[in-house]
Amino acid sequence: MSYSLLLGSVAAAFFVCLLVAMQIGRRIGQHRRAGKHTAQAGAGAIEAAVFALLGLLIAFTFSGAAQRLVERRNLIVQEVNAIGTAWLRIGLLDAPDQARMRNLFRDYVDSRLDYFHNIGDLTGRDAIAARSATLQNDIWNTAMMKRKNIDPEFMSSFVQAMNDMFDALTTVTVAQNAHPPPAIYILLGVLALLCACIVGLNLSSDGGRGWFHQALYALVMTATLYVIVDLEFPRVGYIRLDQIDSLLESQRASMGAAEPAP
Repeated sequence: MSYSLLLGSVAAAFFVCLLVAMQIGRRIGQHRRAGKHTAQAGAGAIEAAVFALLGLLIAFTFSGAAQRLVERRNLIVQEVNAIGTAWLRIGLLDAPDQARMRNLFRDYVDSRLDYFHNIGDLTGRDAIAARSATLQNDIWNTAMMKRKNIDPEFMSSFVQAMNDMFDALTTVTVAQNAHPPPAIYILLGVLALLCACIVGLNLSSDGGRGWFHQALYALVMTATLYVIVDLEFPRVGYIRLDQIDSLLESQRASMGAAEPAP
């Protein structure tokens, strides 16, 4: 099952749960009125506090998800820049050593693109990440083998560029897996259901069922939570980072085809 289908199914189930919660609240309100129970003093303040807490939690969660999306986009740009800088500094190596290093860089960028394109594959992406790590070791070992043939100042510049490129991969990977604790989403869902129950309780005074207002609340709340979760996984849902990946694809295209080994 794809991520989008799974998230859509969860959203549909949550929409139904909100409607059920409102019906429960409505029946509780009707039962209280049938028993001539009067509203307790301060109940309105408690309801307002619960709704305010829900709104505050949604605001913080939405803002955090949007901020992490921007940070992930910026980190990809930094990684592409680091790769481009290291690629240019391959020219500091002796001419006979450049072909081998350039081919390793091409394979490395191919592995990064492969990782981004298959990031939704929870099992396959680990193998791709391991391949990128192996290529990092090959690039480093090759550079260390050739360091005696290069001016120390030039070699230091090339090594620094490689380090920046390797560090960028680690930073991107960490940012990709940075998400709020599941408890926050559980609390958000519980609060949304509790507020739905309060909505139903307040609608019980109306003779009709108020289906429009119930459906409106359920739709808005479900859509909001859907977007928040989708923002947290921008490579596998409807909100994507595919446009920013084009920078890495352009960098790979500028590297050209593999060169024959000398």
